[in-house]
Amino acid sequence: MILIVGSDSAIGSTLMVQLQRDGDHVVGTTRRRDSLDESHVYLDLSSDIQGWHLPATVAVAVVCAGITRMEDCRRDPVSTSRVNVHGVSALVEKLVEDGAFVIFLSTNQVFDGSVPYRPPDDPTCPITEYGRQKAQAERQISPWGDAACIVRLTKVLTPADPLIRQWSHALVKGEAIHPFSDVCMAPMPLGYTRTMLQQAIRLRIPGIVQASGSHDITYAEAAHIGVESLGVDPTLVQPVVAAESDFQGEPLPAHTTLNADRLKYEIHIEPPDTRRTIEMAFASPSSLSYPLNVADLSIS
Repeated sequence: MILIVGSDSAIGSTLMVQLQRDGDHVVGTTRRRDSLDESHVYLDLSSDIQGWHLPATVAVAVVCAGITRMEDCRRDPVSTSRVNVHGVSALVEKLVEDGAFVIFLSTNQVFDGSVPYRPPDDPTCPITEYGRQKAQAERQISPWGDAACIVRLTKVLTPADPLIRQWSHALVKGEAIHPFSDVCMAPMPLGYTRTMLQQAIRLRIPGIVQASGSHDITYAEAAHIGVESLGVDPTLVQPVVAAESDFQGEPLPAHTTLNADRLKYEIHIEPPDTRRTIEMAFASPSSLSYPLNVADLSIS
């Protein structure tokens, strides 16, 4: 059986649906009591999970659950750490001791973003509370060795991405937007991420695997691509510098790309083209979740 921890999340839900379509026996966890059925069991990572019993023998578990909003982690580090660090690490220990191979979803935020294409063996150096929590969870999971895989992801774009939707609506109405010209992202489509995780489940490669868009792009550059995709007035994009804006959050990384050599040479999937991902997000958001053929992504 494959267990999807956090099957209500964007990544967890799409992964679970695709695995079920492929004929796999899949069970997901949820905190929503009204979502419980034969394929969903209750699990709250903010509670003591010692008494929680696995629904069946788990061959592979993918841990997608967690509090991912950076602002939530910044404002309430104690409660969010209870989920992102203590709850996750206790669950991974329980799963591994019961014989499961565990895939834990982490983030590029475990690094400070000072350099592009960070290698996986670089020491973690987070500058945000969310990044610190993920880095701590990684440290607690790493000792499980061949029984665990840490998958670090850059930004995953979904059809419902709130920022892209906000920009699109404004641009179509002829309203100006003000993206940051000094903050980057290296996004991946949701469908690509799902395909990559399916391969990780099948191959069960231990250690750290990093997945990233092909290159960094500033938010201002992404907005200009959006203008081209939507065919609207380019002067509606009016970039601002984050340091000079009223942004009140944590430090923003100058780079987000990760070295994805293991993804290319062991899972045999090329990183997705950043520009193409942005074009899809503006011109055809639903295509971000389309199932992808592994053969089309594989290196030759």
